[in-house]
Amino acid sequence: MGHKAVCLKCYRVENLGLNLDVEECPLCSNQMVFINHNFRPPKKTDKKKWELVKFLISEGFPFHHVYQEGKSEYSKNESDNYVNYPKTLQEAKEFVIKYKDQKIKS
Repeated sequence: MGHKAVCLKCYRVENLGLNLDVEECPLCSNQMVFINHNFRPPKKTDKKKWELVKFLISEGFPFHHVYQEGKSEYSKNESDNYVNYPKTLQEAKEFVIKYKDQKIKS
């Protein structure tokens, strides 16, 4: 387990493991954002996907586990009842409203 650091300016992603010393992007010196190790970054050229990533992070959803009530196809038990992250900006806007009680407050 561990974390990733993401630069939302130049789209660099660093795998950190348990080392949380990286604060600035080594390429552009922008502040990096720490997110869950399960995050799969889009291609650097996919601007729409990066806009989606920026929106979710700015709304308090840095790709941490979000849970739904009831059963899901991924549910092994109640604590594994994860929700998939949205794939479009419209889905993301609905997601943020629906799961607002699970957002990370900064």
